[in-house]
Amino acid sequence: MFKTGSPVKGIEFIDRVKHIPVFEAYLNNNQHVMIKAPRRFGKTSLVKHVIESQNSFTFVYIDVRRATSLKVLSNQILDKAYSFVGVDNFIHKSKNTFLALYKTLQSIKLGKIAEITLEHIEKDSDETELFLHSLDVVEKIAVKLKVNIKFIFDEFQEITNIADKEILEQLRSVAQHHENITYIFLGSIESMMTQIFENKSSPFFHFARVMPLEGLDIGEVASYIYLEFNNRKFDYDKKAIMRILDFLQGHPDYSMQVFQSIFYRAVIDNEKIDMNLCVEVLKEVILENRAYLDELIQKAKAKKHLFKLLSAIANNTSTDILPKTLYNSHVLLENMGLIKNIGRGKYELVDLFLKVLLQQNNKNMLIQSSNLQIDLSF
Repeated sequence: MFKTGSPVKGIEFIDRVKHIPVFEAYLNNNQHVMIKAPRRFGKTSLVKHVIESQNSFTFVYIDVRRATSLKVLSNQILDKAYSFVGVDNFIHKSKNTFLALYKTLQSIKLGKIAEITLEHIEKDSDETELFLHSLDVVEKIAVKLKVNIKFIFDEFQEITNIADKEILEQLRSVAQHHENITYIFLGSIESMMTQIFENKSSPFFHFARVMPLEGLDIGEVASYIYLEFNNRKFDYDKKAIMRILDFLQGHPDYSMQVFQSIFYRAVIDNEKIDMNLCVEVLKEVILENRAYLDELIQKAKAKKHLFKLLSAIANNTSTDILPKTLYNSHVLLENMGLIKNIGRGKYELVDLFLKVLLQQNNKNMLIQSSNLQIDLSF
């Protein structure tokens, strides 16, 4: 109930009634898909909910952030691919029981693809060649098993940080020939995902259908909350709940954090869920996320002018940054996933809790929940 911190599924998965049918239709039609949304917006939850709930999809899930190099990413893919044909821990076995592994692969009858894999590993081939080969392995195994494998690249934009700039063109040249793989690209840096998939000069232009993921539908979330609170016979104020939900703007993770805390306060302390309690909990949850928010702030402070501009956007004030530097700073903040363009020359912070923190008058940022100021006048 109000689960946070990891992807949710089953009865804990709420809303997305508009997105689920579309995404399911794409998967059933083997249509490549790109889903973009800020961090903690439920991209992984949506994908896993649909894929695992049907129990009919064979899939590979790869989080690009966990790979420190293209070689590491390739090894993760190869391990998963060969596990489909009963060879677990493929990379480990290729280094420790090479001959036994070779005989096992011969018995599976995968053709030359398995021999090529072993040759790549034995010769310590170029990282890019190994990566592209690993995708071909997934395709060959999908053909052998007579299935269409759904290949999920989470935080796909990070691949440009672990590979040469030509990787997107090379990946597209291979992926476009795969008939038994449906690629699903997830990304939290929306500007970069847009550049990769929606820019006419990008190799991936028109390769995948684009699905922007907005916040949760506030009405759907409210209905879920009322049902849970009614089942527990809580004493609650609907207006207070709606005011907090409106402030949270349908942010999946922050909404669940806040209402999980409200739920616990009602259960443990038997408190009435009114406006005072809701605001108190909201402030507490914002500060509970302080370590994450400080990490975002430090990213901005790492480069000149960025934190000044970030604060100006949060407080809707102007800066003395020169026009050329201002443009470059906006681009950098977008590519860091901290701001988004909402109109010609207009930007807003992606993270609403970060915005609250930057709106405080306390320059030392030594903020307690009692003096945290939040504007709920809307």
